[in-house]
Amino acid sequence: MDFLRFEPEYLLEGFDDCVVFGETEKYIQGCMIYATSTKELTSKLRKYSGFIGVLSPKVEVNRLAVMRKKVFVLLDSIERELDYTTVKLAAEKDVAIEVCFAKYLKVSGVKRSQLFERDRLLFKIIEKFDAPFVLTSGAEDFYEMRTKKQIYDFFQTLGANVKRAEEWMKRLERILKDEKFIMDGFEEL
Repeated sequence: MDFLRFEPEYLLEGFDDCVVFGETEKYIQGCMIYATSTKELTSKLRKYSGFIGVLSPKVEVNRLAVMRKKVFVLLDSIERELDYTTVKLAAEKDVAIEVCFAKYLKVSGVKRSQLFERDRLLFKIIEKFDAPFVLTSGAEDFYEMRTKKQIYDFFQTLGANVKRAEEWMKRLERILKDEKFIMDGFEEL
């Protein structure tokens, strides 16, 4: 499974399905909430339900999003800031952290090397707390899409535990598709 910001005509190698954050009928739909303040986040969370992903450049908004029951994933962007506490809370509250490939295609030079270092540190913190995380393309158009192997190979060089990321993605897929799933170890009969 992959997280996209547009509706593709077809999927690339390795992906069976995708979550499209936006309006769609063909694929699994996710709701992306962009917020720059905690007040804005809480007001938008009241309006939406379903598979919710939060995208914010502010640490305090991401921390509040992790503590909300409705939020399933913290979406990735160039501006997103996460701190040690937010990753620890994500592990406790079972909120996935997305790390996407598309942000590397939008920057170059020093900014790209800063992203490398930021994600390398993030993977160390994720490993320490065993926080749920997913590796995605995060594509906003067809040209940003990559195969699953390319995405996993790229993030493995930065220190990501690819096998663990795949386990978390399968779990998210089960939450989305299986109507009988309640939580790990429990299932509706």
